[in-house]
Amino acid sequence: MASSVFDPLSAPPNLLKQPSIVPSNAHLLFAHGAGAGSQHPFMLSLASALNASGVHVWLFDFAYMAQAKAEGKRRPPPRLPKLEVEYLNAIAYVQAQIGTDSLWIGGKSMGGRVACHALNTLTLAEPNPNSAQSIIGATIIGYPFHPVGKPDSLRLAVLQSATSPIFICQGERDTFGTRAEIETYQYPDNVQVEYFVDGDHSLKPRKASGLLQEQHILAAAMAIASVIKQADTHDATI
Repeated sequence: MASSVFDPLSAPPNLLKQPSIVPSNAHLLFAHGAGAGSQHPFMLSLASALNASGVHVWLFDFAYMAQAKAEGKRRPPPRLPKLEVEYLNAIAYVQAQIGTDSLWIGGKSMGGRVACHALNTLTLAEPNPNSAQSIIGATIIGYPFHPVGKPDSLRLAVLQSATSPIFICQGERDTFGTRAEIETYQYPDNVQVEYFVDGDHSLKPRKASGLLQEQHILAAAMAIASVIKQADTHDATI
C-alpha cells in the first residue's frame, strides 16, 4: 500500500484525545470493534484507566460507524483494505499532532486486527521523511483469531509476519479465540498474549468466577501501560 494514502491533514471522525493525568510522551491510538463505536463505555473505561497509568489515548470512529451514529441505525463494517486506509490516515493525523512523542496503535477486536495490518504496512513502507517519531507496536483487546464458530478460519498471518511488538489481552473463554485454542497456535516471540481469567470477548467474567469486568479492564490497562513504558526507548522508526 503506497504511502500516498496517508493524509495528516484530515482528522478521523469523532476523534477524541483523552490525556494522561501525569506528564507523559506515550500515546496510544485505539480503534473500536465492529459493533460499537469509540464512545462505548468499554472504550471510555479503558481509556480512563490508561490515562491514570500515564498514557494519552486517542479514540476515533471508522467512517461506517460515524455514519451509523448519524443515521441512528447499525451498519456493517467495510472490508479490511478500506478500514486499513482509514487507520493509516488516522495515524498520520495523530503523528502530526504529537511531534516527536512515541506512538502505539491498537484497538478492540476488529480495530486491533486493522491496527496490526496497518503496523505491518508501515513497517514495510519506505521511511516517511515527514514522520519524526516512532510507532513502537500494537496492543489489542480481544484479538479475533477466527470468526465465531469457525475455528479453522484463522487470522494468524498478520501476527506471524509481524516484526514489531504486539501485545494482546484476551479473555480465557473469548469465542473469537479461547486460551485453549491460542495455546496451540504458532506465532513469533514479539507477539505476547496475556489471558484474563474467565473473560469473554470484552474481558467480562461470569458472576460465579467472583471477578468483575471492571477489574479486568483495569488490569488490562495497567499491563498495556507497562508494555508501552518498557518499550518507549525502542529506536525503530517507521
